[in-house]
Amino acid sequence: MFEQDYIMRQIKECLDAAMRLLFHVNVESPAMLVLKDQQKEELVLKLTDMLDRGKVRDAISELDCAAADGSQDDLIVGYRFYTHLCQKDDDYLEQYGLKYSEIEGEMKRFFSRYISPEVVDLVTHSKD
Repeated sequence: MFEQDYIMRQIKECLDAAMRLLFHVNVESPAMLVLKDQQKEELVLKLTDMLDRGKVRDAISELDCAAADGSQDDLIVGYRFYTHLCQKDDDYLEQYGLKYSEIEGEMKRFFSRYISPEVVDLVTHSKD
């Protein structure tokens, strides 16, 4: 349990580091990153609601489709989405059959669209 909490904190720290690298901002809350497009804001709300209802894999798929144009707003949507997911506790993840490595892998794949995979690996401290 403590190891899993540690992994989730590491994922959250990786997200924060990526945002510092990309936007040069120290993000204390994902809501600090304002979306320019109202439809993208609505997307964040929809996706986080899906997460809250346990539809994690569907939400990840929808994020991938909806954030396909690679805009700065899409990056912020992904950041807010994965930050919300990282706030879920062990019971939630276990209930929906999720593994921390799966979440990290999806997050890395998503952020690799915006920054080089080498930088994503550096930020996530991994050597795949």
